[in-house]
Amino acid sequence: MVLPLNNIKLGDTVKIVCLAGKGPMQGRLADLGFTPGTQVLCVLQRKKRNIAAYLVRNAVIALRAEDSQLIFAEESAAQIGGGL
Repeated sequence: MVLPLNNIKLGDTVKIVCLAGKGPMQGRLADLGFTPGTQVLCVLQRKKRNIAAYLVRNAVIALRAEDSQLIFAEESAAQIGGGL
C-alpha cells in the first residue's frame, strides 16, 4: 500500500515510490536523497512538534509533516519479510 511518508510508524522501513508536486520543494527533497527506489527508515517522530527524522542514504534527515507528506512510499521487502 502506498502512503505519504508522514504516515509511517517509528521503526518502519519503506521504499519511495514518487514525489508529489512540482517546484523547488520537490527538487530539494530529491537533492536530500528522497528519490524513487530509495529505502527510508523512520528513526524519530515528534507528533506534537509535527516533525520526523528519516535515515536515507546513510544520513538522518528531519522533515516537517507538510514536507514529508509530499513523499509517497510503500512497505519495503525487508519490512514485509520481518525487518532488516
